[in-house]
Amino acid sequence: MTRRVSKRFRIGSLAGLTFLAAGLLFSVSAVHDGEPHGGGPNGQPNNRPMVAMSNTPCVGGMAGPFPCRNINLASFLPLSDIGGGTVNDLWGWTDPATGKEYAIVGRSSGTSFVDLSNPEQPVYLGNLPAHSINSPWRGIKVYANHAFIISEAANHGMQVFNLARLRNVVSPPVTFTEDAHYAGFQRAHTLAINEESGFAFAAGSRDTCEGGLHILDIHNPLAPAFVGCVPQDGYTHETQCVRYHGPDTAYQNHEICFSANEDTLTIVDVTTKTAPVQLSRTTYAGVGYTHQGWLTEDHASFLLDDELDERHDGVNSSTYIWNVADLDAPTMTGVYRGPSTSIDHNLYIRGNRAYQSNYRSGLRILDITDIGTASLNEVAFFDIFSIDDAAEFNGAWSNYPFFASGIVIVGGIEQGLFVLRPTHVGPLVLLTEESSERAIAVESVTFVRDPFPLRPEHHLSSDGRTRIILFGTNIESMPGENLSALTAQIEDAQHNLYPLEVEFVGKVPNFGALTQVVVKLPQQVTNAGDVRARISLGSTVSNSVIISIKP
Repeated sequence: MTRRVSKRFRIGSLAGLTFLAAGLLFSVSAVHDGEPHGGGPNGQPNNRPMVAMSNTPCVGGMAGPFPCRNINLASFLPLSDIGGGTVNDLWGWTDPATGKEYAIVGRSSGTSFVDLSNPEQPVYLGNLPAHSINSPWRGIKVYANHAFIISEAANHGMQVFNLARLRNVVSPPVTFTEDAHYAGFQRAHTLAINEESGFAFAAGSRDTCEGGLHILDIHNPLAPAFVGCVPQDGYTHETQCVRYHGPDTAYQNHEICFSANEDTLTIVDVTTKTAPVQLSRTTYAGVGYTHQGWLTEDHASFLLDDELDERHDGVNSSTYIWNVADLDAPTMTGVYRGPSTSIDHNLYIRGNRAYQSNYRSGLRILDITDIGTASLNEVAFFDIFSIDDAAEFNGAWSNYPFFASGIVIVGGIEQGLFVLRPTHVGPLVLLTEESSERAIAVESVTFVRDPFPLRPEHHLSSDGRTRIILFGTNIESMPGENLSALTAQIEDAQHNLYPLEVEFVGKVPNFGALTQVVVKLPQQVTNAGDVRARISLGSTVSNSVIISIKP
């Protein structure tokens, strides 16, 4: 595509620069102006109108009309209740004076502010109108109790809003005014802020910095000041900038930006704002449109979303796993393929969880404990677009998982604001012997350890088959689920798979944290010896453990 050609023709002549600029503008327009954000279906059967909801638990895989697992709905405010238009980006703010949590919701016609003090009864406080004209794109971040808001709308620049004003809204909703405005660029696609350093990075400002990062000093939030550009790799779609404390000792305490640059992960040292240094520019197999990503908290790994691979290649939702221990030479170590076909959009990481907004399949929560071995595992989801998971640009735009209360807010483009409470999101763990993959498992009648016969000498069943008990943690059904939701299988040395019939799941008496799973060994196992067993609950899969079967 033209955007990749534009990246290869580097600065060298006036003609080359002209071609580059044209290519950048074409690439942004081609990828994003063509996306039908907003105005589409709301994801409900027959486009049924959506109404406010409150305190709706996930029961039997549904929270009201929304498919779910391990996430309850605290509340939902439809578009009509938060100012209308369509939703785009969102962020959160916690008032340091009161501890109250607030949602800041970008919309096509402005920015909404919602008090989440009672997540089951959120209060729409009011709207900050767009600075210029409406746009389906807006970007929001927070620093020093001020919201900074950009847009793709012409002549929008960056709005600054003092969030302390939200403490004193007497008769909501009200119409707010901006406290300051920055006009150093007309438009931008996204915004990143390093709260530790006090610098903001506007990405995709088409009229400045060749579309690369436009850097602002925001130590005085009401007087943002331009301090530099990152033009080396042209257009940047999104970025995360941090004071680096990862394993690459050469860059400890440097300010580093990890940027999604259309077809590459581009890493830049921006410690010196007037002379940023590009450390690496790395593409990857399967690239469609490098969209956005987030660092793990140890700064050793990076998860990357590609917005067009699902449409181009027909793959399921795909997350690209990067080892960034060497900033000069990052490597992609694997790809996580999710259970749905929807497009992945924005993701954030908190602790050992990744929170993904995947358009028509909604919020997906991944356990990233084993990211070092390129292994991710979905542990929860809340699907705000229930009719399908098609690879289209409707549904969940973004989420914010950083509130101390544990609630997660999700913005639905055609839906509104979802306030969610993740519940059981721990990984399924089958117990093993210390420093081993061998399962702690016993035969159900004699309580003898393996190796297990396919037909035991002592049994209590009419079929004479062996039952074994596996032990694990985090094996809990949600309210309304039955045991058919849990499945099990074994795999022999020749990689033949055999389903196991699950006969019982329950707590171990006097050991409430432990769960016992009773399974029946299949008669058709032909290759005795060590086999690997695992269990699944919905889309969540346990670790693989070894048991031994007698010949």
